[in-house]
Amino acid sequence: MKYFIWFITFLIFSFLITSCKRKEHTKVSESDKKEVLQSKFAQNYPEFDFRVLQESLKAHTDQDSILKPIYTVTGFNPVWIHDTLDTKRLYTFIDILNQAEEHGLSPEMFSSSKIKSMTDAIDSGIFVNNLDTVYKIMLDIEETSTKSAIRYITGMKYGFVNPRNLYQKDYDIITSVPDSLFYEDVYTEIMKDPISALLNSQPTEEVYLKLSEEYKLLKKRKEAGFKEIASGDATYKLGDKNKHIKDIANRLILTGEYAPDSISSDSLQMRLDEELLVAINTFRRRNSYPEEAEIGKLTISALNRPLDYYQAKIRANMERYRWRRTKTRRNKHIEVNVAAAMLVASNTSGDSLPLVSRVCVGSVKNKTPLLQSDISYINLNPVWNIPTSIAQKEVAVLQKKDPTYIERHNMKLYKRGKEVDVSSIDWKNVDPSKFSYTIKQDPGGGNSLGLIKFMFNNAFSVYLHDTPSKLAFNRKDRAVSHGCVRVQKPFELAFFCVSPVTEIYKDRLYHSINKQPISDDGKKLLKEQKLKKLPDIINIDKEDKISLSIDYYTAFMYPDDKLLYYADDTYEYDQLILDALNPKQTTEKKREDK
Repeated sequence: MKYFIWFITFLIFSFLITSCKRKEHTKVSESDKKEVLQSKFAQNYPEFDFRVLQESLKAHTDQDSILKPIYTVTGFNPVWIHDTLDTKRLYTFIDILNQAEEHGLSPEMFSSSKIKSMTDAIDSGIFVNNLDTVYKIMLDIEETSTKSAIRYITGMKYGFVNPRNLYQKDYDIITSVPDSLFYEDVYTEIMKDPISALLNSQPTEEVYLKLSEEYKLLKKRKEAGFKEIASGDATYKLGDKNKHIKDIANRLILTGEYAPDSISSDSLQMRLDEELLVAINTFRRRNSYPEEAEIGKLTISALNRPLDYYQAKIRANMERYRWRRTKTRRNKHIEVNVAAAMLVASNTSGDSLPLVSRVCVGSVKNKTPLLQSDISYINLNPVWNIPTSIAQKEVAVLQKKDPTYIERHNMKLYKRGKEVDVSSIDWKNVDPSKFSYTIKQDPGGGNSLGLIKFMFNNAFSVYLHDTPSKLAFNRKDRAVSHGCVRVQKPFELAFFCVSPVTEIYKDRLYHSINKQPISDDGKKLLKEQKLKKLPDIINIDKEDKISLSIDYYTAFMYPDDKLLYYADDTYEYDQLILDALNPKQTTEKKREDK
């Protein structure tokens, strides 16, 4: 095979040298007339016999599990060759493959250069005296192009990477895979019109199209150049003037958040005015940073990221959006984006605005698993059954240092279901790694689960819950939990789950967790001792299921928002996808690193 490619390259190089001395001919692809295509090919290869190629195709694909099915049903009639080489179709096909970059893919995933070089060689007439070589190359064109078309269509429909292979034990989302019926349809479509089959396979979801659009814009803007903002540890406030503020403005123009129409001189560009501050905060929001009234080191560092940073994110997330998840999305749906540490609860009925809430997710050491499920019930005043790993690595260790720790945190010890007096244990001689007691934390404001948790079936024993540690929600990096998802707006989420709800129902829920009612009617009922508490377990009706997705996106959109947002790749999952999409580049990089 290597020899064959070398041979083709040599012949093409020879042709390019000699063609300079020839009179130029019109390229085949520039003509739409079939008879011109046929006549040129016939003139170059008058002895060409289609039946010979057909027999070669039959013999060559007989043991090929990919190609044999598609050609068997058509009597081994080629897709790209008829009585001539269909160069018009092939060049259109090559153009589509070359546009794969708009989908975050390399055209070489589909052998674009190889197909073009072989097509150019046949089209040039360079093999006029070597018909055996013509048959071999045309057979290679046919097989390579068909395999590339199948791979392109399948990948666009289902993704090019299997997420379970990437995330392994931390991934429990079922995605569709192509089956025999899918391939039957693909074969039929390719034989009928391969160009339409390719174009129709491209995703059309809003977020995917936005990613593709942004990728193209970034590629164009990249040519405008990039100047790093070298401001050190400086902080700029509204009204400040500095040469670096001009660099900030120019950077925001390049990234697309700033489109000034009132700036008329360089001196104004060096001043931090309200218009520029709005653009900066738009940049912050788009990059999952909190909005502020000044510009500091953290924002400058984010502004200094090269545009390649965003292009890489888009490429990884376009692949994520190609994965076809099988679970039904209910009318009520909760979406947790682990990368952004954000939650969106939406109702397709449109009778309420989506609930958007910050969340805290698992640390890098204790990653939040990616999964899909349905919310089954809400638990008020939950008891925390502390996992063995936390009991050994944290609670036992802290208790050894402070003999009051367990009691102060409202915890209790159990052995074989019976409570054990904490003071009866010689903590100085306890080996935390072998600590075998069960620990439970009683309900209350200091409970690590807060006052409410949301339960759903999953293989990881994780859930969504309230937390007494509210300050963590103000952090940019909210990957701080042991794996569960802490919700900043737990009561709003509860009302979403059980909606529609009355004000009295809300007051009853607050009363159930020892909070004061909000409405006047609720306060009156409480005073009259007529405000009833809700049960600690609130089941979700099966007829009103709430689907839940905990997934990971570093480039995404919010409902009713046309902007594209980015999040840090805290778990470094993006690189796993990019490496899988470019295995050759990854291997070459490893060699360079050595």
